[in-house]
Amino acid sequence: MRKCKYVRNDGSVAYVRHLDGLSEVVDIMRNSKENDRNSSLESSSFEIDSDSSWYGTSSMEEAMDLMRYGWEEGRLKLKKAIGKIAIDELVGKRCTVDQIPDYTGDEVDIYRFLSGDPENMVEYHLEDSKYGKQANMLVNCSLSSSVSPERIIKRGAAIYSAIEALRAEGYALGLTMVESSKPERHSKKHKIYGIEYYIPIIEPGNYLDIDTASFCLAHPSFLRRAMFAVNETEKDKIRKVAGFYSGGGYGVPSKIFSKIPPNSFVINKGEGIDLKGVSECQKFAQSIADRALKALGVEVCDNEKYQ
Repeated sequence: MRKCKYVRNDGSVAYVRHLDGLSEVVDIMRNSKENDRNSSLESSSFEIDSDSSWYGTSSMEEAMDLMRYGWEEGRLKLKKAIGKIAIDELVGKRCTVDQIPDYTGDEVDIYRFLSGDPENMVEYHLEDSKYGKQANMLVNCSLSSSVSPERIIKRGAAIYSAIEALRAEGYALGLTMVESSKPERHSKKHKIYGIEYYIPIIEPGNYLDIDTASFCLAHPSFLRRAMFAVNETEKDKIRKVAGFYSGGGYGVPSKIFSKIPPNSFVINKGEGIDLKGVSECQKFAQSIADRALKALGVEVCDNEKYQ
């Protein structure tokens, strides 16, 4: 884990942590009880949840297995939710148009015609603009404790639908999960503005399988076990102020506050968490696809007359 610390103009401190990937998260989850023994604070990440209603899993071990081997139930839920979204409508035909003057063609070039140029017709050629373009999606997984697993599933399905639509069209899109939170209470002695964790899931151009997607994007345990375990690796003085302990609330969900890297776009805190009905899911997935295409540098052109 690469740790960065930034002092803001008001004197508060912002912490940003960059993890290597899911393998490092699994290692942290595996050592969560050891981390707890070395701390004066109680941890929540590995608590037993007999009915799995809030964590989504009964234990840390179950959550680790789902992260490593896949969430079969979630895969089915995600596929069912995705099936309601018209994926083929999210991207459509995006292109650049090359105009070539000729004796015959698709349309009259009025200026050439009036000047007496015999090559006064224009032939349109569509050029694919997708190849070589890459972008990275940052998904803020910070959620209120009141958010239900069903709402998380709907959000995850819309996000994955947009990723699949872009991949099917040949666009290279990466995925990074981000947890961003701010302290519920401020300390005069140790003033923390906020803490963020970046976990790269896939690099642009690599395939995001639905098992990984279902756990990272749509399972409560990604935040409430995996990321809580990561929170608990902080020093006690930071954990106390940030609320990273049992009964502390684990911080207040925050919008991403650190600088967004070039060719990246954000699905921020709260976005897509209150989707009601198919039309809202479709609209949210469309907004993600549009943001992705903008980050990819793909221009939208009205090409109906060029078909």
